[in-house]
Amino acid sequence: MDDRLGKDDWLRAARRALLERGPDAVRVEPLARDLGVTKGSFYWHFADRADLLEALLVEWEEETRLLSDALRKASPRGELPAILAELDRRNVASERGESPSDAAIFAWAASDPDVARRANRVEAERMHLFRKLTGKKALADLFFYAYHGFLLRRRRVPSAAGDFEAIARLALQAFGPEKKKKSRRRIGARSAALMLIACATLTLQGCTQFRIVRWRGPSAHEPLEIFPQRVVRRADTTFQFAVGAQRSDLDTVRVRNIDFRAVPFAQYVQSRHIKAFVVIRNDTIVYERYNGGYTNTTRSSSFSVAKSITSALLGIALERGAIHSLDDSVVRYIPELASKADFRGITVRHLVEMQSGFAYSRTNGHLWHDFRSSDAHFYYTTNVRSSLTDQRREDPPGTRWAYKDSDAQLLGWVLERATGKTLAAQLEENVWRRIGTESDASWDLDHGDGSENAASGLNATARDFARFGRLYLNDGMWNGTQILPHDWVVSSTTLDSSRVEPEVATWWLMQHQNLWWIPMQNWAADQDFFADGSRGQRIYVNRRLRTIIVQLADESAQDFPFRKIAHYLAGEPYTYPRVIANQLYAAISGGATADSVRTLYNTLVNRRSADPSSYTNSRAMMVALSRRLESERKPEMAALVKSLSETTSSNGRAGH
Repeated sequence: MDDRLGKDDWLRAARRALLERGPDAVRVEPLARDLGVTKGSFYWHFADRADLLEALLVEWEEETRLLSDALRKASPRGELPAILAELDRRNVASERGESPSDAAIFAWAASDPDVARRANRVEAERMHLFRKLTGKKALADLFFYAYHGFLLRRRRVPSAAGDFEAIARLALQAFGPEKKKKSRRRIGARSAALMLIACATLTLQGCTQFRIVRWRGPSAHEPLEIFPQRVVRRADTTFQFAVGAQRSDLDTVRVRNIDFRAVPFAQYVQSRHIKAFVVIRNDTIVYERYNGGYTNTTRSSSFSVAKSITSALLGIALERGAIHSLDDSVVRYIPELASKADFRGITVRHLVEMQSGFAYSRTNGHLWHDFRSSDAHFYYTTNVRSSLTDQRREDPPGTRWAYKDSDAQLLGWVLERATGKTLAAQLEENVWRRIGTESDASWDLDHGDGSENAASGLNATARDFARFGRLYLNDGMWNGTQILPHDWVVSSTTLDSSRVEPEVATWWLMQHQNLWWIPMQNWAADQDFFADGSRGQRIYVNRRLRTIIVQLADESAQDFPFRKIAHYLAGEPYTYPRVIANQLYAAISGGATADSVRTLYNTLVNRRSADPSSYTNSRAMMVALSRRLESERKPEMAALVKSLSETTSSNGRAGH
């Protein structure tokens, strides 16, 4: 065997392994077999496997110089033909491992958060440089997304490799050199090129995929630009909350941040990118703050808060007999689905409880994974009914809870069929115009005059969202008139104490109930509930303290400051509960023995039973701790925590 291979030989083999089999294949022994050598020469060039993986990332990151070098030239845009030619060459060369592969890096990023962060940073820099190079932001973005669509298609259809040549040719026409005077003919040619690039982009991946690539995770103000809208008209007479003296002292109250550190609320607002925060107590606005260009008239997306609004429409449909029972089959209202075996046995109850059993994948912030996720597809679909019809079931209905937009969207379809009206019309007639709203709302549609996104997509002002919260605070009653069924509101917003584990294992322990959320941790003390949407949208309601809080934001990573704020404004003390799993981890990290960890666990559980406000825990938290300890190569402690998790419940009792 020839062990005199150079560093480039190892990199070439590693690039091919990464592209064809993923990062797990980039290991010394299989690479040595591929190269037909012993692994000794590897260590002449790399310290270890981690060093090789870092080299793969660094060389890909350094390809940004193709753009930055061009910008240093006298005529940057004149470098575009050479850039496109080099990009085409590198794409072909990457198939042979002779150049870094964008597709391979994006696939790696989908499974590794650290790689995702670096890839996202580099892509943002490249987009910025490309915009600067071309001088045409919108057109530069369009080409950039066309290129990403090309990468996706090429991985599935190798024969599509030639598509890049057409995209590059059209880009050269659209970005041609600057002219002082442009003839009509030239303008027409540029416009045609722009249209052709757009068509190429859409052809590569289809309209839905183009939306995914173009927008990815949109800010709360962007859905109004992305989707066609259906208007929900405001009330003829506005209900006005009283405006009291503003409690600016709230800015100094220390709340828990996502890292469990206490910070002043004003700092929390800034760090969590909160655009609107409105607090109403006893029908009086006591705190109202807007940032980032938002005002009390700004319409902003609710994202998944829309699910709770869809839940209200379901309650009305049940009361009026448009839907006879939660146990009605979905195909009773959408008979064309009856021929599809995957829809048989699914009821309205399964949808509102998110137990349909349909296969569904969530986004995780990693570019390549998100392109193919159900989350992204159902959010951006241009034909929601077709997307729903194509679903496949992986579990029997009613056997497993799984959060998915498709269940709420299928429920929206049922409501349309049962009532004969669009969701926007149902909301307008039965709720929006009856609760004194001061602004029109709008609902995102899949396409022009199409269907509303029942799972995510009502756009309204913070104060109007607060009015909807007030309706639920008063158990569906509005100034003496019962607008929503009392029993439906109560059942949707009251803790189900028979269920001991939360659906989402935050420290406040989120129980899902008819498309609303109940914070299980010490719930009896507050009797609160909330609607929850991506990027930090919240409508929080505290029955006992007669408090409504609306938060609109642009950051999904949020904590839960609402109880602390409600108690503070009511003049009541509030102490955040400690997380038992975190206490155990601290003890283990400090060198505690297995016996002392077991004793500590039993002590903390007993304290929590005596005082539910003091500690919080769940089986999911303990399982997560066990996995963390396994990853840290502490198998004995991982096994201990796993055994303790089997006796853990979110209500603090053991042995259930």
